[in-house]
Amino acid sequence: MGLKITIKKIIRACIPCGLVELRRRRLFEASLENMSQELLYTKLYKFVLDPVIFKKIFLKKEQNGKQYFNFNGALLPDVSSDIRKMWCLMYTFNDTFMFSCLFDDNYDKSLVKMLDLYMPEGPYGYTDGPFDVSVHKNDIVIDAGAWIGDFSAYSASKGAIVYAFEPVQKTFILLEQTVELNKGKEGKIYPVKKGLSDKNTELNIFIDDINDGASTLLPRHLIEYRQEKIEITTLDRFVEENNIQKIDFIKADIEGAERDMLRGATNVLKNKQPKLAICTYHLPDDPEVLEKIILDANPNYKVVHLRNKLFACVV
Repeated sequence: MGLKITIKKIIRACIPCGLVELRRRRLFEASLENMSQELLYTKLYKFVLDPVIFKKIFLKKEQNGKQYFNFNGALLPDVSSDIRKMWCLMYTFNDTFMFSCLFDDNYDKSLVKMLDLYMPEGPYGYTDGPFDVSVHKNDIVIDAGAWIGDFSAYSASKGAIVYAFEPVQKTFILLEQTVELNKGKEGKIYPVKKGLSDKNTELNIFIDDINDGASTLLPRHLIEYRQEKIEITTLDRFVEENNIQKIDFIKADIEGAERDMLRGATNVLKNKQPKLAICTYHLPDDPEVLEKIILDANPNYKVVHLRNKLFACVV
């Protein structure tokens, strides 16, 4: 689906159908015809990240008054009363939900590469013929850095089984709410209150209360960061202890700890060959280091780099 069609869908969902509004809508749609791709995306981004429009499209209310966000069947708790979490959710929408909600879940490389130029971080899917890094029905998914469960909810809506790793206590409570909201779906989310790394121990995590999605195991020396002791494990150990027979997809956004997570998943990469969508922007050498760890574990992987993410699978 093209950018013009997508913007028109949003406008039609937000502007009432009275005669005055209809004329305004048609004038706006006509103005889209001569816009460049960059200007079209800027316009799309402005609409999606307008809090009023965002809530009008995605915030739903049940008869009992309970509210929740619905992103094309992926349900998240209502965080709109918390300005900081609401900002994080709208930011995260780009990575996790934009393609499923606005582009029919199409991760074709031509569309992904075009939109990636304008997105803050980029999506978690990329397909190019047999190179298919996307979530499918019955996949077993590892969500490393689950936050409140956005990618977990998306994967469950696709019919996948998800192990959602989130070690921070306050965030984990919201993740559990996401699990409850998505119960009864074909997919299922199992919340795991641990971090993933290359060892099994307890460590302090540094928490940014302004943006709790940026909590990190990397040392911080800023006053506004607080610390919390968390349990970490390796993916290899977790898979072995829980007798998980296959792993199909690993998504990781863990604020610079991606390399340690991959080092702790050597057996999984070698023997189960999951598709990978890994953030590569937290440390300057992430693209090179992460690719080397993957290929050292399993040289059969093919790796594709975009601006801020790495995609890999065995074709």
